[in-house]
Amino acid sequence: MALVKTALSTNNSTLLDTGVEFPKGPEDTVSALRWSPAFNHVAAACWDGHVYIYDVTHSTTIGGIKGIRSITANAAFLDCDFSKDGTLAAAGATDNKIHVIDLASGNTMALAGHGAPVRAVRFVDIPRAGTHAPLLVSGSWDRTLCYWDLRQPQPIGRISLSERVYAMDASGPLLAAATPDRQIHLVHLDGGNPLAVSKKLQSQLVHQPSCIAVSADGSHWAAGSIEGRVDTRAVDEKEGQKFNFTFRCHHRPSSTSPKSVTEIYAVNALCFSPRRRDVLASAGSDGTLFIWDLGRHQRLKSLPALDGAITAMAFSSSTSNTSNTNNNRDKLVYAVGYDWAKGYRGNTATYPRRIVLCDVGDLGSGKK
Repeated sequence: MALVKTALSTNNSTLLDTGVEFPKGPEDTVSALRWSPAFNHVAAACWDGHVYIYDVTHSTTIGGIKGIRSITANAAFLDCDFSKDGTLAAAGATDNKIHVIDLASGNTMALAGHGAPVRAVRFVDIPRAGTHAPLLVSGSWDRTLCYWDLRQPQPIGRISLSERVYAMDASGPLLAAATPDRQIHLVHLDGGNPLAVSKKLQSQLVHQPSCIAVSADGSHWAAGSIEGRVDTRAVDEKEGQKFNFTFRCHHRPSSTSPKSVTEIYAVNALCFSPRRRDVLASAGSDGTLFIWDLGRHQRLKSLPALDGAITAMAFSSSTSNTSNTNNNRDKLVYAVGYDWAKGYRGNTATYPRRIVLCDVGDLGSGKK
């Protein structure tokens, strides 16, 4: 089925709360945020050479959010993730290495196996792998995906791709990687051969991909690009009749040019709700954040435009929850920072840099 460009309704959109700001930490742009699947921990990978790990159990005030660990390297960090049991955090860096920390002991190690910066890391479950050790997948600008058993210093498997990995995500049985030639590489982790690309698709986005997200159950994926548009698809062909489309999300009328001129901003981050496979959040270079109901083709909630670009975000895990809310309310953490959209001249000392946690309410748990 051919994809179509869809205009999503915004009539029912409601505003999100302003949220609680994290204590001062990152001194440069946050490139990635991840929420632990087991605890109320948030990891922030940063260009300042650190991964900051916070405990957000008591998150009603800035004083309640505590920094608990950090990873340090002589390189910028581009991505991070937690192991499934929440005991480990891993991060990919521009020194071509993956840095791993044991959160209980604080012990760290570095994995070297890529020939270029590591753009993305994800802990995964592979039922046929025959090991109970944490398994990690990394995507690099050396055009490969590497599988790691953290008990070994070298990759246990490798997949060669058509181009550099610009974005990667994995959840449930699905791994998806986007490359600058606008190819989406899908790997099925629970069947067939996880060491081979099971399907390669041409993205319907015209320009360079910037981010990709996989739903919690692995049934959907969505890719964003620098053109302010999202390509969303279902793995199942029957569901594709409803969910396979592209839509515009970070465009707005120009404030300085004639009304006929539209300003286009990059989609910097995407993430699916952990409890609703058809609910997707997008954040952009325009400083806006939207939550979309893909099944109904409408925008559910939004943040007012902020004073800087939103560079990263993450939903709370369905199994973790802050102490002062009930399990029917979702949390979302996002980072404001410079994304180099205006070149080096825009990277001023006064540009806002912060991490914020907000309550997005009950997004539901139905499979629509």
